[in-house]
Amino acid sequence: MALSQQELTQSINDALAQLTDDIKNQRLDIPSPPSLLVKLRAVTSDSNIVQRSARRNLIDIVDVVKLDPNISGRLLKVSNSTLFGARVHTTSVQGAVTRLGAKTVQNLVTSLLITQNFMQAKTKGLESHCNNAWQHSNEVAAIAYSLARKKTSLDPEQALLAGMTHNIGVLPIILRLSTIPSFKDKPELLSHVADIVIPKLYLGAGKLILDSWNFPPEFSKVSLTHQSFNSHSEEEVNLQEIIAIAYQLHKINDFSDNESEATTNEALVSSSLFNKLWSDWSEACSEINELLPEMSNLKQEMAQ
Repeated sequence: MALSQQELTQSINDALAQLTDDIKNQRLDIPSPPSLLVKLRAVTSDSNIVQRSARRNLIDIVDVVKLDPNISGRLLKVSNSTLFGARVHTTSVQGAVTRLGAKTVQNLVTSLLITQNFMQAKTKGLESHCNNAWQHSNEVAAIAYSLARKKTSLDPEQALLAGMTHNIGVLPIILRLSTIPSFKDKPELLSHVADIVIPKLYLGAGKLILDSWNFPPEFSKVSLTHQSFNSHSEEEVNLQEIIAIAYQLHKINDFSDNESEATTNEALVSSSLFNKLWSDWSEACSEINELLPEMSNLKQEMAQ
């Protein structure tokens, strides 16, 4: 049966009101952080590291990563990538952790866990929304990593992680929508409501989940500010800004150096943030096109 406009409008308004109230009063059901992330943070915390030898710390990290065969296998694959300077192939988790170092391992494992959460949260009727959110985060993360490495002094792995988490607020919104009784056995209605509700509310939900999972404050700022590409600081590009520019760039399919593309993206090209990185569209296209193979490889490494 086709949806009436009245039913759709009423359902959207009801869902918006309900979820807005949940977010405002911090009643949104936030998923628990992955147990592997909790354990990894415990062994890599500053207070624990100073009490152990470097070798003991390495062994502890390896033991934690091995608890999840899927994550350890993917970490091993990423560590063998040329993106992380691999020249000699390693076949052990210990070799991967030794090569990458504790900080990079923590960032990469966290990024892989975020991907895993998106892929596992395929609630009936909202499968496409989960897939789209995951692909979106993966693309923004890859762009942010490459730009951070090429254009800034930011830690690229930190930029990668911020890219993976910038839209994590989609998860609790999807999970909450799936529990609303009026959408039961109405996947078409649920999907239409999600199309409107998710873009309006995922920013605030993202801050809630990142705060709940004890991410550093700058990640919560990223979740709230990544849609804005204006910079009000004259300092070097920061983490929030690199994700904001990556968020805008991921929406562009053609980095052709021509006037029509520059005109299409005029708001971005004329922004203060864009001008922190490039003098004009031509320079941006030249550098981005050089980075596209790296971005593509990274997306594949993080996705598999």
